Amino acid sequence: LEVAKEKVREFVARRTSDRIGVVAFAGEALTQVPLTTDYPVVMQAVANLQAGQLEDGTAIGTAIATSANRLRDAPGRSRVMIVLTDGVNTAGTLDPAKAAQIARDNGVRIHAIAFGGDGGALSVFGFQLPTGGDEVDEAGLQRIAALTGGRFFRARDTEALAGIYAEIDK
Repeated sequence: LEVAKEKVREFVARRTSDRIGVVAFAGEALTQVPLTTDYPVVMQAVANLQAGQLEDGTAIGTAIATSANRLRDAPGRSRVMIVLTDGVNTAGTLDPAKAAQIARDNGVRIHAIAFGGDGGALSVFGFQLPTGGDEVDEAGLQRIAALTGGRFFRARDTEALAGIYAEIDK
């Protein structure tokens, strides 16, 4: 979890004018920081995330819909969500593919990163941070990315994760 949070903070530190928000989720989704360019606030929110803060589970559909709702009316020419997760949906009532369609219909593109296989997940507005568990649902994450015109990536270690964020930077 700490390594994943570090990579997210490094990614945020490279932003210059992008609005970023934080929606933490496990079995439920909760907005921690609304869209902002106040990067120190975003980085502190990420640093403060801990496993067990929310109800157990991984409600990917709920998190995507909550994040898409936050992005829906955001100014700017591009709305992008990055979902870093093992991709195994274990909670919530909204199917992740249906949530991805809602995101797409609101002009949001999702880049999905399958990370771990050694971890469950805690999500940060577009970033899902692994915390335990053994499965990875690559097919589900590929479907989410494809539905929204985003890309799917697979990160098996922190070096790969850093490379993926560099690719997204481009």
